[in-house]
Amino acid sequence: MLRIFYTIVGAVVFVSLSVGVFLLSEFYADRWESERLLSLELKDTKGRPWKIPDLKSKIGIIYFGYTFCPDVCPTALSDLIDALEKIETNRHLYQPIFISVDPDRDSKNIIGEYVAHFDPNIIGLTGSKTQLKSFTFNMGATYSIEKKHPTDKDYLVNHTAGYFLITSSGKKLPLPLSKSLNELIQALIKVTKRINADK
Repeated sequence: MLRIFYTIVGAVVFVSLSVGVFLLSEFYADRWESERLLSLELKDTKGRPWKIPDLKSKIGIIYFGYTFCPDVCPTALSDLIDALEKIETNRHLYQPIFISVDPDRDSKNIIGEYVAHFDPNIIGLTGSKTQLKSFTFNMGATYSIEKKHPTDKDYLVNHTAGYFLITSSGKKLPLPLSKSLNELIQALIKVTKRINADK
């Protein structure tokens, strides 16, 4: 009987320690991930360095894409700007950001003209291939350039289709593309409340 008791106590202690180690590991992993993300740098359309802490009090809404994208990118950016306009009084809380993952074709001038077509307040960013790979990886996004030949200029870029909300402190949450404008607005409000609750 005593042996069974000690076995149960031992199992409980083991499970408790395992859960504790897991939670502690998760905490430090998230912290390390946020610190690494906050240190990463991209360039804006004026050639100036940009980092996530530059958001200050705003919530950034990042969309990864490229200016030669035939349909998904322009639709996603248009929907985002329309959703932000519908939010009206809370519009100032958000900072839309377009990050080009096609550095070979998308110069800072091309990106600047592209984002201005949707809204003058969108921040256009890009970087070197190494910077972009690191930034997208730490944000939880992916992309791949589909060139048939190294000198190919007419190619597609596969990339994560969705938005990423992030605060200047590195709190982030993905926001999938929505089926309708109203659905996007509601999802945006819901995710924003969650981010604010975690501040």
